[in-house]
Amino acid sequence: MKTTAPADTTLASETARFHELASQSLEWIWETDAQGKLTYCSPSCKLLYGYKPAELLGCNIIETLIPPEDREVQRTIMEETRLSRKPLNGLRRRGMRKNGTVIPIETHCRPILAGNTVVGFRGLSRDLSAIQQLELHLEHKARELTELNNALSLLLHQGAESRAEYERRIHDNLQRLVLPYLEKIQERCKDQELELYLRVALANIEKITSTFSLTLSARMDGLTPRELEVAELIKQGRSTKQMATVLDLSSRTVEFYRDKLRVKLGIKNKKTNLRSYLSSLV
Repeated sequence: MKTTAPADTTLASETARFHELASQSLEWIWETDAQGKLTYCSPSCKLLYGYKPAELLGCNIIETLIPPEDREVQRTIMEETRLSRKPLNGLRRRGMRKNGTVIPIETHCRPILAGNTVVGFRGLSRDLSAIQQLELHLEHKARELTELNNALSLLLHQGAESRAEYERRIHDNLQRLVLPYLEKIQERCKDQELELYLRVALANIEKITSTFSLTLSARMDGLTPRELEVAELIKQGRSTKQMATVLDLSSRTVEFYRDKLRVKLGIKNKKTNLRSYLSSLV
């Protein structure tokens, strides 16, 4: 009684499994001899190129499925692959369908070796049309986002210029319509404490149109509101006694805040004028 060898059974099973997978795959699986003639075509060649497998078997893969103007380049690529005997992955090229339509194709292939001799090529190919459309869509969206970002940057720049112009007008109006009258009051004021308050008020009006406090806050997030007040008065050139009067603190407490400012600003034990340093932050 004749029996089938287990090895033959296993090989037949694996072959059947391969053909089943190849028939269900959307990617075209193919194999050629050393001259590029197709020796195997999976059924998906019908979907990809419009040919039935039987129509392609024995045909040269380059002469049949590559546009004429691309064939010489493709021959060079295949020859380089044959000489290197290395796999070729992710090759993007153009393919030609049975009706002459040109489509984008991505191919992965590897030489079939018999010892050191290339006896053929085996690979798979897929249609990149949908992927290229997605890539073009993403590129378009990226350009739109870039244009939007540029437009927003321009608006922010224009907004900053408009704000600067608005602040300049406020400053000019204060200089013309408010400060002259406050200065006259200051000249006629006989009460020293009231005069001090008036000077501070004048300085604070100037502060409204300056960026000193904002700049200082940005440079030193750790400053407390009281430290910011002391810093502003130092910048105005007020003495410790004057600051003590304005802030209703003792001179010793003001000196304590001055020392803390020097520490936080990184100029402790340095021969740096605190008022000059604060002014440089504007």
